[in-house]
Amino acid sequence: MKISALVFLAVCAFLFCSVSPACAKRAVSLMPSYTEIIFELGAGTELVGVSNFCDWPPGARAIEKVGDYLRPNLEKIYSLTPDIVFAGAWQGSSVAQDLRNAGIKVVELPEERRIEDIYRTIELIAAGLGREKVAAALIKKMKTGLKSKPAGSFRPSVYLEIDEGGWTAGKRSFLSDAIAKAWGRNIFAGEDKGYFQVSWEAVVKKDPDAVIMLSGSASDFSRRPMAAGLKAVKNGRVFTGLDRDAFSRPGPRLLDEVRKLKAWLNERGND
Repeated sequence: MKISALVFLAVCAFLFCSVSPACAKRAVSLMPSYTEIIFELGAGTELVGVSNFCDWPPGARAIEKVGDYLRPNLEKIYSLTPDIVFAGAWQGSSVAQDLRNAGIKVVELPEERRIEDIYRTIELIAAGLGREKVAAALIKKMKTGLKSKPAGSFRPSVYLEIDEGGWTAGKRSFLSDAIAKAWGRNIFAGEDKGYFQVSWEAVVKKDPDAVIMLSGSASDFSRRPMAAGLKAVKNGRVFTGLDRDAFSRPGPRLLDEVRKLKAWLNERGND
């Protein structure tokens, strides 16, 4: 009787874990955006390791850190005995293969260059964790309001300053597409690059209708040489109201920032 009871309990436990997401995986995330997605999928408790930069949601801060996403601590990851690791498909990086050589399953996620690529990332992560239905609902929620066209037809030209020193985004960055989805036109969308430094003279020459700053203040921007003559400055269209991390990470929070930017651009788009 005792043996039969133990067998019965073992079978029940197996069946429960076969259908319960809570028993699904021990996961490691090597990117902040992947970590945010995993939490949004309701699988945050399955994370046993994250990169040093994973700080959202707040619960991610308490999870074991495994180093830089480009140079993670492989020994640390191995010690956590993960079932699956989510890593970026970085060109020239041996991280994924090194982990596979250690017998760990790795899901490599291509770099996101458009908003639609973020949906693909969510689907790939969800597939690895058995959360496909949750992913479909999340993607549907994220898409809400993005397709609606503003009342006017004006699409302002936009200079995005990601960081001081003229760091901006070209057409290979999802941020350029985010500006387009917000009904703006990235002045450097023609550059076949992801993130790069641009000269101040090039910005002045482009004379953008609006400026988005992810660091610094509007007053500091207006004090730059020749900035007073820019349309964006003269019309008070230097925007600093975006959440830097939420906007610059290809994750679920980005879409709220895009909607925020879209409302701001449209608010003054027909002046």
